[in-house]
Amino acid sequence: MKIRFIYPRFRKFLEGHPELDELVRRHLVGNYTMPPSLAIPILASLTDSRHEMLLTDDNIGQPVDYGEDVDLVAVSFFTPQASRAYEIADGFRAAGKTVVLGGIHPSLRPHEAREHADAVCVGEGEGVWRRILADAERGMLEPIYTPDKTYNLADAPIPRRDIFSDNDYHWDAHLVMTTRGCPVRCEGCPVPEKEGTKVRLRPIDDIIEDIRGMPYKEFYFTDDTVMLPGKKYQNYLLKIMERTAELDIRIFLASTMMMIPSPEFYRRLHAGGAVSMYTVFGFDRNSRRLLSDECTRREWREAIDLVRMNEDAGIHFFASFGIGFDEHNERTADRILKFAGDAGIDCAEFYIPAPFPGTPFGIAAENQGRILHRDYRLWNTGNVVFRPRGFSPDQLQQTFFYLWKEFYRDKEPQETLKSFTLNKHE
Repeated sequence: MKIRFIYPRFRKFLEGHPELDELVRRHLVGNYTMPPSLAIPILASLTDSRHEMLLTDDNIGQPVDYGEDVDLVAVSFFTPQASRAYEIADGFRAAGKTVVLGGIHPSLRPHEAREHADAVCVGEGEGVWRRILADAERGMLEPIYTPDKTYNLADAPIPRRDIFSDNDYHWDAHLVMTTRGCPVRCEGCPVPEKEGTKVRLRPIDDIIEDIRGMPYKEFYFTDDTVMLPGKKYQNYLLKIMERTAELDIRIFLASTMMMIPSPEFYRRLHAGGAVSMYTVFGFDRNSRRLLSDECTRREWREAIDLVRMNEDAGIHFFASFGIGFDEHNERTADRILKFAGDAGIDCAEFYIPAPFPGTPFGIAAENQGRILHRDYRLWNTGNVVFRPRGFSPDQLQQTFFYLWKEFYRDKEPQETLKSFTLNKHE
């Protein structure tokens, strides 16, 4: 068969906000492009070589050809891509093509996705992809495919990243999977619902083989689970970093504020190649309390110490601050800016929480009738799509603009983006 994979376009944080055009032009934060998620490269690696595979990345302007002679169209997407994904799926089906949808969003809203597809993959695709291909060849696709067991990461293939051209992206840091699942049910995160609450660790030898097989110097470990407190995760990550120390590479890590308060830990991460810590504020209980009116001086100081431990070890701290959670009010934005100033944070982004399907926040917002609309193009955490408690929708949107403008008012791009090796694009 001839298979066309499609990664639909989604709006970046700041896209569509003329109030922030100058900031986007100068700093690029919140509006850069990078290679697609690992879902499509993983499925490509599980596809028999007798099939022809092609990829369209809608985010970099690659054209979608509805008249193309293909046997199967496979679209993988998360919520901010959903409206565009359905538009693409409808276009191909109108042209008589067979369409399969998968990814986080269709996994959590399968019946909605089913209205736009011949088949929907619910959950992890590795366990059902070959069955989908066999059924598609026979012209006998089932409406819903769900794996019958949890996928063993020891069986995970090396993703076929050669399916996309990385020369067209602002940032060439390639994604590397380390874990799946998470035991912490953060209010805005869909991972426990989609991947389970039991953490599965990818074999370290496989991670190193994956990295060694790529001719690149920058890698982004996509799973913040490795930064959770606890010896299991700490020892696992340190063992990985002991191996990467031999490779002369740069590693970008992700975390919440549930970090380990150990300067030696961060020194060892840096020795293994870690250069940046992308840290989300707003999902975990520690950062929620930090930015609330109940935060104590001690908690404030301890949070600053975590930032400094990273920076002192040589790991640039990249903060992602949420604004608009239920406990937030008109004082929260200035608390965020004060914390960033006190901690010496020079690179940050700001987001508005979205009630994503399958998350505790999303479920509660739907039950409470607080969802304003389902134009998923605007569910990119740069727009207000729910009715907040401490603000009007317009007040929250203006507070979002205020945070971006105030934080970057006197900052220079060479400082804020110092961790990134960015390609030049017109």
